[in-house]
Amino acid sequence: MIITRYITRELGRPFLIITGVFVVIFTSYTAAAILSEVAAGLLPAMIVAQMVVIKLMIALEVLLPVSLYFGVVFGLGRLHSDAEIIALSACGFSETRLVAIVLRFALVVAVMVACLSLVVRPWAHQQRYLLLAAAQAEAKLDIEALAEKQFFIGPGSDYTIFADAVDLSTRTAEGVIVQVRQAEAMLVIVAKTLFQPPHEEAGPLVFLFGEGSLYRLDTQGSRDAVGKFRDLRLTLAAPEPHLVGYKSKEQTTLALSGSSERKDLAEFQWRLSTPVSTLLLALLAVPVSRSRPRQGRFAKTLVAVLTFAALYNLMTFAKNLVQEGFVGAVPGLWWPLVLVGLWLGVMLWRSARLGRT
Repeated sequence: MIITRYITRELGRPFLIITGVFVVIFTSYTAAAILSEVAAGLLPAMIVAQMVVIKLMIALEVLLPVSLYFGVVFGLGRLHSDAEIIALSACGFSETRLVAIVLRFALVVAVMVACLSLVVRPWAHQQRYLLLAAAQAEAKLDIEALAEKQFFIGPGSDYTIFADAVDLSTRTAEGVIVQVRQAEAMLVIVAKTLFQPPHEEAGPLVFLFGEGSLYRLDTQGSRDAVGKFRDLRLTLAAPEPHLVGYKSKEQTTLALSGSSERKDLAEFQWRLSTPVSTLLLALLAVPVSRSRPRQGRFAKTLVAVLTFAALYNLMTFAKNLVQEGFVGAVPGLWWPLVLVGLWLGVMLWRSARLGRT
């Protein structure tokens, strides 16, 4: 039907534009955050692109429903502001048919979100944890990773180093400050020079300091110590492989379905709720988008933002309640969706009733 295709196109255009804007903003912000960790020596530069793509894949399960919601709000808002909805109503086009078109469009997006949430989300989290584990295992205090007047932070913040000048060809540095975290103390070394001999991949890290001071700060009591040295040799054990451990986010949906752990239950219900919330958001946008002719397609933007924020915060709050054990599997995190569904049903029923009269 021509009208169906026309309305679908009016919904699809803002949906695609908003999705593109959100993807660009999220990608830029994520890349900047990861590059700051690379600059600090926490992550190797070679995994930046992989981490950005993985985080984007995880975020799409939220970005797509948000884009759909605002796409419907702005798309129908334009039809309302240009009085096209009034013209369609005068021709016998009811709001029930309009809701059906929105629902059909939302079903396509909901299927995509379901695939992202049920299948892609656990795989992406698993790849993310593996990348971080490998990166942290490689992030050891090698002088080749140093840059002048920049801090290098080791895995777990066990050691930090700052140098005024670095000569990679001779593996030396000048104006060095090193902080090493130990079990019961914090070592701070201030030295004029530093030399690191070549070492094996799995071997200990050896540092030779020249002319400086050593401060041992007792973290368990008051037995601090200060000393000066002409030459100082510091040996650090090779970093242990980083163990990720059990993470609910990286478990398959099938595995979570048989678990009785609170965090697993919250993660499982969250994945199942994302396509449902996608459909509810699209339908919720129908009454939110209503405006008077010539009021402007963005007239309800503030209302739309506040409505979405309220629903998202309720869902997050409900998930936290399940994770902490305050709420069981029933009602779980479904009660915000049930409340919104009931309110939406009343709004659409009233609108359809007024349309008949």
